[in-house]
Amino acid sequence: MSVIGIVCEFNPFHNGHKYLIDSVKQNPEDTVVAVMSGNFVQRCSPAVFTKKTRTRAALLNGVDIVLELPFLYACATAEIFAENAVRILSSFGCDSIAFGTESAGAGQLENTARVLLDKDFDLKVKKCLEQGCSYPYARQKALAEYEGMCDLSTPNNILAAEYVKAVIKNGFDMKIMPVKRVGAGYNDNFAVDGFASATYIRNLIENGENAFEYFPENCRDIYSSAQEKGEIISYKKYELAVLAILRSRLGSGFQNIAYADGGLENRLTDAVINALSLEEIYDRMKTKRYTHSRVRRAVLSAAAGVTKEDLLIKAPYCRLLGFRTEREKIMGSLARASFLPFVSSAADISATDENARRVFALETVSGNIYNTAMQNIAKCNNEMTYFPEKMK
Repeated sequence: MSVIGIVCEFNPFHNGHKYLIDSVKQNPEDTVVAVMSGNFVQRCSPAVFTKKTRTRAALLNGVDIVLELPFLYACATAEIFAENAVRILSSFGCDSIAFGTESAGAGQLENTARVLLDKDFDLKVKKCLEQGCSYPYARQKALAEYEGMCDLSTPNNILAAEYVKAVIKNGFDMKIMPVKRVGAGYNDNFAVDGFASATYIRNLIENGENAFEYFPENCRDIYSSAQEKGEIISYKKYELAVLAILRSRLGSGFQNIAYADGGLENRLTDAVINALSLEEIYDRMKTKRYTHSRVRRAVLSAAAGVTKEDLLIKAPYCRLLGFRTEREKIMGSLARASFLPFVSSAADISATDENARRVFALETVSGNIYNTAMQNIAKCNNEMTYFPEKMK
């Protein structure tokens, strides 16, 4: 039996995710553990469906246990995102990690990851950054000086290389299982043979169009029910919520906010004062040096109160979002052997250390922003009463 880890957002769960799981779960005895972003995803926007809805969809389609990637890491850089996700999976006993790539194989990814960890590579990147280049450009330029590297111009390959880097850097005993992506590309605004990108699917949902053909059949009722109940994000409400929070914080400033340094904190203040929408804030802050991704992280960090010191905290717990009951015994064994505390309630977290409580406090803040932005506004502080999903 193998315990296979997957890092995911399932935003929403679609046919491509099902393909990945089916590709790696060859033995019925294998256990698939997904560490899934909660209320927010890496592009620094709220997930289209709640974590409960996405957990149910995953458990119906081959995932046995769903753990949460906390907000602090879910919206972080690819390096922080990957390292903490892999830390949670390794802690929970995963002997393998599976992920999608555009084309790179395990050997090429390992070679690329070792270069990314090399001090000389860091110096090359820093030299380019000092010339005013953006980090993605600087990294790609530095990689061009090495042979046999994988293409890091696509999100899937970037994260794949970061997963492998995290495994090597931390000495985790995990097998690398890359799976070539099928169908449409990461950001393609079209479908191929029933496979569509999550971006395309979200656009369909946001525009009120039918996206069911891109979901496994057993997910369709789950998504329909969520939509009927208003348990789906409203991006207009989200924008208003974030604008209100940012404006309320102008008096205290944004001096210690994560990702907002090197003058970006001043650009953030000016943008909040003058902008009439989130997109306008992003546009006012963006420069040649600061990418749209960096700007979005700074803005969301300012809204949630994430500080530079918070980014130093390593994932402090494994939080359970849901599981299949036939894997409960295995889950118990994995939880007892975990080098991180295994938690399933707010009470469990309150009994841990200061770092864990801080990470969960940020989870609660992000949850309150998310709940305010749902089509039907949800109650405040429901992170405190979240109970893991059980499925037979």
